[in-house]
Amino acid sequence: MKLYLIALFVFLSGHLVAQDSTTVEVPKIVAKLPLGKTYTLDQVELVFVDVLSDSRCPKDVTCVWAGQAVALVEVYKDQVLIERKEVVFEPGKNTNLNLKTLCAYKGLRVLANNLLPYPEQSQEKIKKEAYYLQLEISY
Repeated sequence: MKLYLIALFVFLSGHLVAQDSTTVEVPKIVAKLPLGKTYTLDQVELVFVDVLSDSRCPKDVTCVWAGQAVALVEVYKDQVLIERKEVVFEPGKNTNLNLKTLCAYKGLRVLANNLLPYPEQSQEKIKKEAYYLQLEISY
């Protein structure tokens, strides 16, 4: 009987020591918001209104300046316009998270990660209806 109790004690103590104390990062959700469409989260609505400019350097060209793209997004809460935000995307440049944040509400944060599609060829113009915002949502 003592042998069983000792074996049980050793077995349980081994499991208690093996507990992992690593914190787990909350997963981020990536969503696509096409031009002219609305994305709704709880009481917050994001409307991708327009692409104000897109001077990003196409992939088939070597440019001195990478260029930038500017998107206009409206943020509504409870169907009331809270903010009209111009988001600037500059390739190869780390933008401050506060500048990319479209809304932060009750632990919810929505970032404008990217404006796609990226220009591929210098002779090809991207149609307005092809644009979409890549959103990153975290709780």
